[in-house]
Order: sequence, then structure tokens, then C-alpha cells
Amino acid sequence: MIRQERRTGVRWEVPGGGQEAGETLEAAAVREAREEAGVDVSVDRLICTYASYRLHTGTVVLGAFYRGTLVDTDVEPVPQLDEGIVEVRWLDPRSLGEGELGPLTQRVLDRWWPARDQAAAPFHVELWRDRNGYLPG
Repeated sequence: MIRQERRTGVRWEVPGGGQEAGETLEAAAVREAREEAGVDVSVDRLICTYASYRLHTGTVVLGAFYRGTLVDTDVEPVPQLDEGIVEVRWLDPRSLGEGELGPLTQRVLDRWWPARDQAAAPFHVELWRDRNGYLPG
């Protein structure tokens, strides 16, 4: 998990970011884990897709969460300060307090974490936000 400064505060998230031109979503997940946490991973399977509707701009961000495996299990994650990441560590998200997870990560982990070791079909998450942040849902 990465702890990243955002305009709305500092929250824990999974590494992630935008897909580059010509890049698969799986390749983007591998690259983002390396860029944001300093770890190399391989993608195992799709957990979920998501749509984040930005009402104030009339745009939507589409993405996916993947389960990955560390390539080198002895590596320790390293914060990438140039990305606004102030801390990186392996942690159980259930150990975090209310509001410490970002809204998207919270929604995905609430649904996936309890059954993470079972083979389950991917699911879809939708969130809406305005200029003040994510709306309850």
C-alpha cells in the first residue's frame, strides 16, 4: 500500500495511475507498482474494473485492479517522493482507521478482501465525484 498526499489529504491507496499509449492495463499495473512502490510484480488476475465519474468536468476515468505477485519476495517497498508518496509498506487494510483509505480503494477492498483467497469472478465498481470529492454511495 502507498500513503500518498492528495489535494483532499493523505490516504492509503494501492499503487496505480494512468495507462500510457499502446500499453495494456496489465503492463500499466506492473509499471505503476515499480514507479510508485519500487517493487517488481507480475499480474496474476483481474480483481475488478471501475468507473469514476467526474461530474464537475463531464469526464469518466476507467480502470482496473489486478492481483499481483512480487517478482523478488525479499524486496522492501520504497516511497517515491516525486510522486507525492510519503510512505509505502505491506499492511492489512483492515488495520487502518475510518477514512484512512482512499474512497475507490476502500470500495474495492470492502468487496474483495474478505474473499481474496477464493477464485471469484471480477466485479465492477462505480463512483461519482464533484469538485469537492467523492459522493457517498
